[in-house]
Amino acid sequence: MMKHKTSLLVSTLLLTQFSAVNAADQPDADTLVGNYYGGIHGAYMKADNDRLDPSDNQFTRSGGLGVELGYRLSAPVELRLSYTRFAAELHEGDNIQGINKYNLDALYFPTEQSIYVLGGVNAFDFNTDTEAAVNAGLGYRQYFTDQFAGYLEGKANYQFEDKQTDAIAQVGLVYFFSTNDKVVAVEPEPAPYVAPAPVVVDTDKDGVADGVDQCPATPTTDKVDEVGCTVFEQERLSYRLAVNFDNNKAVVKPEYYSELADVATFLKQYPHVDITVDGYTSVVGKASYNQQLSEKRATAVAELLTSEFGIASSRVTPVGHGETNLIDTSNTADAHKMNRRIEININETRKVAVER
Repeated sequence: MMKHKTSLLVSTLLLTQFSAVNAADQPDADTLVGNYYGGIHGAYMKADNDRLDPSDNQFTRSGGLGVELGYRLSAPVELRLSYTRFAAELHEGDNIQGINKYNLDALYFPTEQSIYVLGGVNAFDFNTDTEAAVNAGLGYRQYFTDQFAGYLEGKANYQFEDKQTDAIAQVGLVYFFSTNDKVVAVEPEPAPYVAPAPVVVDTDKDGVADGVDQCPATPTTDKVDEVGCTVFEQERLSYRLAVNFDNNKAVVKPEYYSELADVATFLKQYPHVDITVDGYTSVVGKASYNQQLSEKRATAVAELLTSEFGIASSRVTPVGHGETNLIDTSNTADAHKMNRRIEININETRKVAVER
């Protein structure tokens, strides 16, 4: 009996010491749910006074050791199955009587932390009799790590048949075989401060603020550069006309009037463009005569553009080139016909605003 009492005292002192020195933060109860644990314990039982009847060979007190298996059913509730072997000191004599105690308890943690209340049923084997009983009590569990803890509890054990109530103090160690991963809530990072956009004044609506705009009145159709001025590109103008003449003639045939009208339309569309009318002859005849004939042919076309199609004479310059710049140098009728001609060649570039 003294040995069991000493073991219980030592266990209690160890639990107290660990609680004071090695106390860790209590684990989140949710990490224990659904997990099993095993443990060992020491117990001391103070018998009911009714057990002091010497005629019935009863005991007054006993100490014992035991094992247990538990399961965390939910955050606040555990189930525990335990076995304790008590060594009872009989009231008469020095005989030691073994007592087997089997418990099924429910533990309830009101705050899901250390303090709990318990209640359960048990079978109490003593002196060849099996006694059914219930017990209720209060306990305290101290965690040393998330899986390892010690506990101290006191409970009353009520035996139905003889209506006896025994007091039991119990101290033990338990170890959870596994725990659940704890979900740590991550605080969202605060949104970065965004300064309000400054108010931009753009009077001509070209996308460049007035404070930067060096061309504050650009048309809304124009593309602008970084300082708000119109972006220009070079546009190349090109037009070519060939008018052929009969031999030794300077009269423009009516079949070419529609083409001259196209030249006039082009010149009206681009009023800044001036043209040169170039006259040529074949090599038939004297060169001096051919020079005069080429000038007459150039003048005839220039006058038509002026009188018939409304082009200012200042924009049209006739030039005769005689029998130079032959298209076909062979001495044939077809070659001579091709060389008797007027050419108007327009090649011009201009700056044109790029559209937005």
